[in-house]
Amino acid sequence: MKANFTICCLATFLARTGGRAIFSLVFAVAFLVASPTRAEKIRTAVPGLNLNYLSVFTAEERNFFRDEGLENETIVIGGPAGIAALVSGDVDYSGAGGSGLRAAVKGAPLKAIMYQTEKPTWYLIVHPSITQTSDLKGKKIGVALIGDSEDRFTTLFVERAGLSAKDVTKISLGTNPGDKILAIKSGGISAVVLDPAAAVMAEREGLRSLAYLGDIFPLPFQGYVTTDRKISENPAQVKRWIKAMVRSLMFLRERPEEATEVALKRLRFRNITRPMLTDAIKSYVRAFPQGIPGMPSPEGVKNILEYEVRLPMKMEETMPAEKFLDLRWVEEVKKELSQKVSK
Repeated sequence: MKANFTICCLATFLARTGGRAIFSLVFAVAFLVASPTRAEKIRTAVPGLNLNYLSVFTAEERNFFRDEGLENETIVIGGPAGIAALVSGDVDYSGAGGSGLRAAVKGAPLKAIMYQTEKPTWYLIVHPSITQTSDLKGKKIGVALIGDSEDRFTTLFVERAGLSAKDVTKISLGTNPGDKILAIKSGGISAVVLDPAAAVMAEREGLRSLAYLGDIFPLPFQGYVTTDRKISENPAQVKRWIKAMVRSLMFLRERPEEATEVALKRLRFRNITRPMLTDAIKSYVRAFPQGIPGMPSPEGVKNILEYEVRLPMKMEETMPAEKFLDLRWVEEVKKELSQKVSK
């Protein structure tokens, strides 16, 4: 309608002024037709500046968001604070999936809409004197925050190795990997949980990788949540955001060397070489599901409800997945991208 009105106005102007203005008008019409639609501005919150959230920065740097008509700003806000920002409308999407689900149990209008990996990406890094899990008995283990996913998975790991949760002491160290590494080297603690890049740096410092926590069992990890209001009022944006993120995850897996350049630019790593960071990215993507990432497996969904919701919230029964997860769009994106890949 606007285009027809504009053309009529231009035609009237031509009739009144004659051919003198033809060139100018042709140029104006071309400009109007070629002008791109303004991108929607959105904000995505992530819990930390580490390899687990390289996908968001890659989607920005490689213009995957821009391809979907989105202009994203990434904000680093940890756990519950990030969820509070999401509920208040200060951000549109949050990577604090576990905190988001537990907030939903308490009544927050939130849903998880995608999961980056099919299993955790963490490594348990220990002091060189620790050679087996039983050596951790009576020792201190550093996690980001008491009660968070790092804490719970560390407990699962030691229990499966024959220890009890009471055999170790958890210490909250925050999300800075440098602080965690320093804590082990200073002798204050015996083990910490680190992402792949930080694990590489720790080994370079003489520490040992005792275990890859992703081998415990399938538990979709690094979930992203948004509000029920966003889902209701702008479902098209939700799908476009997911598509940009899934494309970014595929980029990390298929082109780790180029992803390394983004990591060096946006994650501000110190004391790590380019080859070491590339190896870390390759270690990270081993947690992805086969094929197109983003959609958790049925077994994974079951484990999410058990280990991210029921157990930490001390609920007697598991609640239905539909109350916490809305995976319609990531499923659609997976089908669409699978069709493109198969062609």
